[in-house]
Amino acid sequence: MIERRAMERMPINRAARLSFGEIRGTHPCMVRDINALGACISTPYYVFANEFALSFDGHSAIFICRVVWRKGTLCGVSFLLRRRSPKLADAFARPLAG
Repeated sequence: MIERRAMERMPINRAARLSFGEIRGTHPCMVRDINALGACISTPYYVFANEFALSFDGHSAIFICRVVWRKGTLCGVSFLLRRRSPKLADAFARPLAG
């Protein structure tokens, strides 16, 4: 098989949780392998969503994922970089004591 990934993945076989915007709660999965660009995830169900959040260790590390391929209950994802919107300068201003 020809390797098409930009970076080699490291096998980790680690339990994680998935969160879908339109479905309440978190759902179990297993991260089979991972690198800085993406991961291979297996679940006990077919993942219909194209994007979701992947978390480890009680949400200490959260990755926003986009599905690249699917095969049954296995899927390959790429990690997306999401930027937070900047706060307005007024949000940091404090009234001066007069």
